[in-house]
Amino acid sequence: MKRVGQGAVYLLFRLLLVVGGMAFAVPGFRLFLVWFFERVLRYRTKVIRSNLTLAFPEWSSTEVDKTASLFYGHFVDLLLQHREGKRKGKQDWLETVRFAPGNLLESYGAAGVSCFVVMGHTGNWEWAGLRASWVAGLQMATVYKPQRNKYITDYLVKERARFGMQQVPMKGVMRFIRASKTAYCLTFLADQSGPRDSEFYPSFFGVRTSFYGGWAKIAIRTGVPVLYAGVQKTGKKSYAVVFRMVWDGKEAILAEKLVQRYAEELELDIRRQPENWLWSHRRWKWKKQGIGKEHAKNEG
Repeated sequence: MKRVGQGAVYLLFRLLLVVGGMAFAVPGFRLFLVWFFERVLRYRTKVIRSNLTLAFPEWSSTEVDKTASLFYGHFVDLLLQHREGKRKGKQDWLETVRFAPGNLLESYGAAGVSCFVVMGHTGNWEWAGLRASWVAGLQMATVYKPQRNKYITDYLVKERARFGMQQVPMKGVMRFIRASKTAYCLTFLADQSGPRDSEFYPSFFGVRTSFYGGWAKIAIRTGVPVLYAGVQKTGKKSYAVVFRMVWDGKEAILAEKLVQRYAEELELDIRRQPENWLWSHRRWKWKKQGIGKEHAKNEG
């Protein structure tokens, strides 16, 4: 029965992507989808508003509502762009998702030096990953967390790998590193809410909240430099990716500090374009509060 249920959800998922593709042929269909998700389906409305209010306590209710509405537009764009991306070739990707000349990632590639890249669900992170498939001099790979639905996981892995980006499950990171015979770049989408018992509770928008930090411990253990990749929207269907140094692989540092640096970089990017981050996930599910002895609280 579980397999049947997962199959039904997968078919609905694929149907949504196909329906999304209709927006290119039907004028006004994008606006209809935005209206449907926001006003009819009310997709994760409480989570989105709660997250925005927590992150921007100085905002009025009107500002929260405005950004939430803009987020629904961005969310629909992601669905539609997934479909559009299937028609793009190498030159299209190089022009649609731009990396600045002389950027850190391609400089590491030119030098044949391995690195980690940490990023968040900003802009169109999927398109940024596809664009990175053509970085020269590095074996490009992305770490993924398997979804509960095996069919959706298999579909996403196949889509992300279609231009050569290797897909590495979370539990296979060290196996990948040990097996690599050439310089590599391993990318982590590291802004998902970590477990309650996480070692890492960095300050994020002024609140100490759980993060995954295994990537930081592995980076320090292996001495692999860490870059941050920020994806910013530059047009209706275009993005720019900016790479910034988080750790050079040489400085003495604790993993907790490395995760804090990542959280600060991510927050800077979100503040620049708040509507273009994935507010619909329960990012502050676990928080630490109080002075002195702290306790974890489930935000539900």
